[in-house]
Amino acid sequence: MTATALATEAGTTAPWVSQAENTKKTPSPELVREFARVLNFPVDFFYRPVTALPPSDAFHFRATSRLAKKDEATARSLSTLAIELSDWIEATYRAPAPEVPELQDLLDSDDSLPPEQAAEALRGAWGLGVSPIKNLLQLLESKGAKVYSAGGPLQAIDAFSFRHGETPVIFLNVHKSAERLRFDLAHELGHLVMHGGSLHVEPGKEKEQAANDFASSFLMPRADVLGSIRGNLMLEDILMLKRRWHVSAMALNLRAHRLGVISDWTYSTLAKQLSMAGFRRSEPGSDLLAESSSLLTQVMNDMRGQGAGFIEIARALDVRAQDVRDLMLGLVTFSLEGNAQTGSRSQANLRAV
Repeated sequence: MTATALATEAGTTAPWVSQAENTKKTPSPELVREFARVLNFPVDFFYRPVTALPPSDAFHFRATSRLAKKDEATARSLSTLAIELSDWIEATYRAPAPEVPELQDLLDSDDSLPPEQAAEALRGAWGLGVSPIKNLLQLLESKGAKVYSAGGPLQAIDAFSFRHGETPVIFLNVHKSAERLRFDLAHELGHLVMHGGSLHVEPGKEKEQAANDFASSFLMPRADVLGSIRGNLMLEDILMLKRRWHVSAMALNLRAHRLGVISDWTYSTLAKQLSMAGFRRSEPGSDLLAESSSLLTQVMNDMRGQGAGFIEIARALDVRAQDVRDLMLGLVTFSLEGNAQTGSRSQANLRAV
């Protein structure tokens, strides 16, 4: 909402709103109530202690060149709510401790590694071997990461991530196929592992390509791909094998080509066939279900068991219930409206304290 529109609705002037935003003037309690009414925020929101935004170099945004400044500002602001919700969860429940290392900690040195070797090193540290990862989102949550939805006010953003202290925080645009959501998760994991601390690199195509290469290697380990493919690939083989690693057909075709499993001609031919069949934008015929958040689902199940829900969490944070719902959109296994419809019981270690 623009300052002019807010001023008109609240009965003041745009310059006055600007001065209030920049802490040069303090609104009266009556004007604060008008701001709260117009913006649909609880009055207490305006009296909360100021929460500092994470530093700009802590964020890993995708497609930065296409990201409007207002969308980036919204993302940074929404990240503070995610931090507060994460802190509330950790204060209320015993959640897994953060175990997503930065590369220099993984290697115990400031040396860098190519993305594929970085992915292999992380798999080794986590004891994953070369087997396919059944549920990446819940794996990351078991390592202390917090995953939230950007599918409410941030649909212009693919995905982004940052660290809150030791805790990795990942935002996903949930309006995608299940296969592409997994790749986005692995992409952001690549940023968190490779592009933080002393190895921080500026945004750009090179950084994004490195995160893509990490994601491809992490989801489709070299040894497993080479051991699973026999002979040249045809379209039917791609559509069958992509189910093994829960990846998109296009991603598997590219991975096979980069590993030298298929020729340039085969890769190009398959890419054209897949594009014509609609696989460039979606995964036609896929029955893979989008991964859900075990952590957030358990939190909401516990809240529902107490006769509470989003409203009570929002009151604890002095924000809108809609904002809390938006953070969980597409990630919680029961309906966000009406009665809870719980999915299968999770085995994650989350207990009330």
